[in-house]
Amino acid sequence: MQERLADSSKNIFLRFSQYDLYQDMEKRLDLAKIIVKNKIKNQIFLVKNYRYKDNYSPKEELIKMQRLKEKTDVCETSNEILGMEGMCSNYYFSCFAHMVQCRIPFKGRNRRPPKDPVNVILSLAYTFLTREVCGALEAESFEVYLGFLHGIRYGRKSLALDMVEEFRQPVVDRFVIHCFNRRIINEYDFEIEEGRILLNEDGFRKFCTEYEKWMCKASINGKSFRQIIRKQMAELKKAIQYGNTYLPFDWGERYETRNKL
Repeated sequence: MQERLADSSKNIFLRFSQYDLYQDMEKRLDLAKIIVKNKIKNQIFLVKNYRYKDNYSPKEELIKMQRLKEKTDVCETSNEILGMEGMCSNYYFSCFAHMVQCRIPFKGRNRRPPKDPVNVILSLAYTFLTREVCGALEAESFEVYLGFLHGIRYGRKSLALDMVEEFRQPVVDRFVIHCFNRRIINEYDFEIEEGRILLNEDGFRKFCTEYEKWMCKASINGKSFRQIIRKQMAELKKAIQYGNTYLPFDWGERYETRNKL
């Protein structure tokens, strides 16, 4: 493990390039906009292509999300960009509530602590995904504490939070829908402890098993999401080192399907 950490810190030239990009406010904001616009695009793709079973129509939400995506171009600060992302996510999760077909009520995204089982699994899966992304970034020698959208905060691996955005919908949100709609995870996998809703031991075991299956199965062009994440972090490395425009994981363009999700 020590040898791996030593190897991962050798590329000082990448880190110089990363610091230089962070210091260039215009380039930093451009990358932040790319990250958020792609996330909104992935959200729109999932909302638009899901086969709803309760006669729900997301038409109004889709219009609002598209408008917010376009408004992101004129943002002048990272906080403004994050504000657009936050508003869009509110519309997105109002649609997501109609995608989860189970006995467990879900009325929107909440956290710290999550107030219902669906939010518990969303938060846990996002945590697992962030660790995946962080590991891939460290393997490429990035400074994971230096982010372009989320900025700098003591102890926060901001770059991992930046790069996890492009995988939230294709990886985690679809995984959560899969687990609840197929009753792989259900109400019996949770318990209330001191007012908090927690996964019990059996539930956590099932979650870990299903998450690993989900990350390892062939998803796009014969590659698993774990392989795709590693490839994307390698692409980010090239973009930063050579001054190219980073192309995030656009799920709508790369995922071809004949059927609805």
